Amino acid sequence: MEPTCAACAMEWSIQLEKGLRSGKPGVPVKAILQMGPHLQRWSRELESGIVSNGMFGLVPGEDELFANTILLRLADAFRGGNTEIRLSVVRVFLIERKHHDNRKHKQCKGLLSVARVANHLELLKQVKSVFNSGDSESKALALVLFGCWADFANDNAQIRYLILSTLVSPHDSEAKASLFAAGCFCEISDDFACITLEMLFNMMNSPEVSLPIKLAAARVFAKFKCSYSVAKKAYKIGLDLISNSSNEDILVIMLFSLSKLATISTLLTSNHVNFLVSFLEGQLTSHVQETALRCIHFLFRNNPSLKLYCNTSFEVPDGQPLDLSPSEYETWKGDWTDDEMVELNKLLSDSEALKCIV
Repeated sequence: MEPTCAACAMEWSIQLEKGLRSGKPGVPVKAILQMGPHLQRWSRELESGIVSNGMFGLVPGEDELFANTILLRLADAFRGGNTEIRLSVVRVFLIERKHHDNRKHKQCKGLLSVARVANHLELLKQVKSVFNSGDSESKALALVLFGCWADFANDNAQIRYLILSTLVSPHDSEAKASLFAAGCFCEISDDFACITLEMLFNMMNSPEVSLPIKLAAARVFAKFKCSYSVAKKAYKIGLDLISNSSNEDILVIMLFSLSKLATISTLLTSNHVNFLVSFLEGQLTSHVQETALRCIHFLFRNNPSLKLYCNTSFEVPDGQPLDLSPSEYETWKGDWTDDEMVELNKLLSDSEALKCIV
C-alpha cells in the first residue's frame, strides 16, 4: 500500500527544515518549492483515519501535528526571509489554491481548511507582521497569502480590515493584491462580499481609479458565489457597469466575469445568454462580439439544458463558429484560470523580482 501523505509528513518536514537551514545559495528556495506538490496531494487526499494511521505507525493526531509544523515553518520562512524566499512561499500556496477544487472526493476539506489548521492564528500573525513592517512589495505578497488562506482567515476581523482598507491603496501592486484576496474571501463570506461589492462599484465608477485597477476589479465579479442572493446582486451591478462603460477592455473582462458568475443558477445563466446575444446584434467591435460568443459557448457547454430556456437563434460574426475546445472549457471552469494567474503575476510587476511568482 502506498504511504499516505500523513505517513510521509515527518520526512517532508525534516527535508524542509534541512533545506531552510542550508547556507548554500538556492537550497532554501528549492526546499520550499518542493513542498508545493506535497501540499497539493495532501489537500486532495481524505483525512487519515485510525486504521490507516495505525498501518503506518502513526498515533491519532500525529498527522495534524506534522501538517501544522510544515505550515508554520513556511510562514516563519516568509516572515524572516528575503524577497526570493517570500516569493517561493507565496508560489507554493498560490498553486495549491489554484488546484484546491481538483480533489478526488467531495469529502476532502483541504489541507488549508479551518477544520484542519489548528494554529491558524499564529500563521496569520506571522504574515501580518510582514504586512505591518514591510515595504509595498512585501505588503502585496502578504495580501496574496491572506487570499490563499481565505478558509481560515475570513473570520479574522483584523485581516478583513487590512484587505478592505488596501483596496484603495495608491500603490497598484497593493491594490491588485488586495483585490485578489478580496475575491477569495467573497467566495465564502456573504457579509464580506456585500461590503466588497459596494466598494468595487465605487471604484469602477471613479475617474480617479486607474484602468489597470479597474480591470483587476472587474475580474473579482466572477467570485461572488457565496450565495444566490449575493450572486444575483453582483450580477445586476455588473450589468449596470457594462451598460455605463465604453472601454473595450473593461467590457471584455466583465463579460467573462459575469458569465462565470451566472453559472451559479440556471435562471441567471439563461438571462445572461439572452443578454450576450444582444451583443452579437449590436454595433460593437469584433473583439467584444467574439468574447460574447465564447461566453455563450461556455455557458451552453456548462449546462446543455439551457437550450430549453433560451432563445439561441443568432448569427455568428463572420460566419465562423468559435466553440471552446475541451481544454479551454476546463480552463474556464477553473477557480483561477491561466489568464487570471497571469494577471495575478502582473499585479506585482512593479518589481522585476516578483515576476517569477507564477
